[in-house]
Amino acid sequence: MGDVQVDPRIENSTLLDGLSGKAREERAELISWLLDNGETIESIGATASPVLLPARRVIGDDGQRVSLRELAESTGLDMEFQERMMRAMGLPHALDPDAKAYLRADGETTAIVRFYLDSGYDPDELVRITRVLSEALTAVAEQMRNASLGLIMHPGATELDIAQRGRQTMQAAEPTLGPMITGLVMLKLRHSLEIEAVTEAERAQGARPGAREIAVAFADLVDFTRFGEARSPEDVEQIALRLADLVREVIEPPVRLVKTIGDAVMLVSPDPEALLHVLMEFVERAEAEPELPQLRVGMAWGPAVGRSGDWFGSPVNLASRVTAVARPGSVLVAETLRDRLAHLQDYAWTYVGHRKLKGIRGETRLHRVRRQGVGGGDVAAPERTA
Repeated sequence: MGDVQVDPRIENSTLLDGLSGKAREERAELISWLLDNGETIESIGATASPVLLPARRVIGDDGQRVSLRELAESTGLDMEFQERMMRAMGLPHALDPDAKAYLRADGETTAIVRFYLDSGYDPDELVRITRVLSEALTAVAEQMRNASLGLIMHPGATELDIAQRGRQTMQAAEPTLGPMITGLVMLKLRHSLEIEAVTEAERAQGARPGAREIAVAFADLVDFTRFGEARSPEDVEQIALRLADLVREVIEPPVRLVKTIGDAVMLVSPDPEALLHVLMEFVERAEAEPELPQLRVGMAWGPAVGRSGDWFGSPVNLASRVTAVARPGSVLVAETLRDRLAHLQDYAWTYVGHRKLKGIRGETRLHRVRRQGVGGGDVAAPERTA
């Protein structure tokens, strides 16, 4: 490293192995600063990204690791249920209950579960809630990470610059993260209770809400695979993000966005008229954006169950299959749903025939819907079924 003096502790470790020149100098500078700020050679060597270690320390990674048995003792959960909760959060299975396999801060996240168990909540439901929260917050955390890196990454920045800026950024954000996430969860809970209905039979039986009549729709981008092959991954990502942003711009309760699936979105509503209105605006807004491939939409109606952030039942499968045969720019509706919407004066309906859809028993009668005075295609060529 020429005349650059390196701490002997660093030189005698493996922390600079494989690095040379400027990269080696920057890493040595970073490690020296980390050591001055309380880290050890061992703690630095144990992390895959030393440059982000200071930011991790701010948000609870104190480096202390505990076993499954120790966690269960501290949370008051039995060891089997503690392990289920850790798996639900996306953490690895511990083959040895006495191995120091978990970050202390990660495990202590489950401590509040004891309260819900004591309040009478079903353990399996708590595992499902934890799994759904964890999966949803994974995407949130990734987006926050990317936004934070955008703040701290600058041309010419050294590893030490990034580490220091990362710590400062996280120190500023950390006090607001909990209230923001809590506020958003409460918002979603309020709105879910606002549109949820409990039937007379459910009240009589004392059962949780089961299957109910719901309108389901899928919308996807036509030829997105071919589009992706001709574009960079970054371009494809931007198109998928724009699709997700666009659908959120047009949604109004009681319509709910269930999920985005790359080039597709799934929506549900107990009010089919509200769903149709949202979808029409969605298609029209997408048509006005030349960078977006055309949308096609399929809709269906029937009994379905909402669980763990998703919906299950025949209208879900039917709406997906109807979407697959819709022409670009069109909204195609299964007849069971069309019968509930035929009275609407602002829409024109065209019967486009009956189809044998893959995985759907019998033939499905299909109708194309459009706003009055708007033309367009009907249904795609018949699909082949195995």
